[in-house]
Amino acid sequence: MKRVQWGMNLNSTGLGGIDFKYGWHKTGTVNNMIDIEFARVRHYKETRIYSSSPDNPRQYTFGRLNMAFFLRTGYGQNIAITERPYKNAASLHFNYSVGVCTAILKPIYLDIRKVIDPTGTPIAITVAERYDPAVITDKNTIMGNSSFTNGLDQLTFYVGGYGKASLAVEWGPYPDEFKSLEAGLVIDTFLNPLPLMAFVPPDYFFGELFLAFTFGSNK
Repeated sequence: MKRVQWGMNLNSTGLGGIDFKYGWHKTGTVNNMIDIEFARVRHYKETRIYSSSPDNPRQYTFGRLNMAFFLRTGYGQNIAITERPYKNAASLHFNYSVGVCTAILKPIYLDIRKVIDPTGTPIAITVAERYDPAVITDKNTIMGNSSFTNGLDQLTFYVGGYGKASLAVEWGPYPDEFKSLEAGLVIDTFLNPLPLMAFVPPDYFFGELFLAFTFGSNK
């Protein structure tokens, strides 16, 4: 019997991602599974503030060096604690997986207001610049985040591992289709620390709680 699940999740950093699980029957209550998740993760020091622009104040995160996305690919098991013996019943499951986590970091670009004087008359312009804490020190010059596309050609990748464990409640009108509400913990660790924020040391470890809602089928 094959088992397929897909859905979305929220994590304790205030963001979330998407998840896909593919499993196959091992015993009457255990399914082996491949677990693939793509999540946006925020550093716990990130705090959004508004720019000082009098015309159009926009939110941005001062001190953020890189935006982080985690791609987790691992192997685990779905273990049924209780069964769904009849139509519309619910069952309780324990899930776990371990594997490789690849962090994808996109550098942060900010819209910076500058005053130039090419002809003897000062002119205020706005330019997109990669955030450098040694160069961009005056918050009054920051207009907000630049376009998300700025920096996509400068992605960096960090390799590490992860472990995830959760409890899930499954329900549905038919044995071959179900919905699932899953809550658990995931821990990521990397060979090299991730430089996400200025003014604090880069981090090797990340831990977060998550809540996921998925659709699934048994074939």
